[in-house]
Amino acid sequence: MRALTAAVALAAVFSSVGYTQSCDTTPEFAGHRTANGVVRAQYNAVSRGEWSDVIHFGEDILESNGAPGHKVAALTNLCAAYAATGEYTMAIESCDAALEMRDGAWRALNNRGVALWLSGEQEAAIASFQAAEASSSGEDEVTANLALSQCVAAG
Repeated sequence: MRALTAAVALAAVFSSVGYTQSCDTTPEFAGHRTANGVVRAQYNAVSRGEWSDVIHFGEDILESNGAPGHKVAALTNLCAAYAATGEYTMAIESCDAALEMRDGAWRALNNRGVALWLSGEQEAAIASFQAAEASSSGEDEVTANLALSQCVAAG
């Protein structure tokens, strides 16, 4: 009975103060790794938010004669680094280059959506998140970004 009374009291408080839903404010990047050691180092830098290292490793990979899959990963990670540092045009260009090499690369689509979101282009970002969802199999980053966009839309 005491729990029910507390629940009723909380409901009354929230409804009387005009409770608003709290949304995460930052979308999630999706790092991309391969068996290549430099790409793995770049991925680890993405995981730690060490954006200058991500850019350094990415440039090294793109200048190499590496496999196309390694370059897709590097471009996808570069997209995240550029978006995180406010270089939205460079971020989108990097993701677009990755998508030219591998159409439907869900990480590139997701990170393109993050770059668009951070640049204020929310509708375009949502389209990228939806495309990432269609190309992935329920990946956590994509799910979180779609939830963020739905929460913000619900306002």
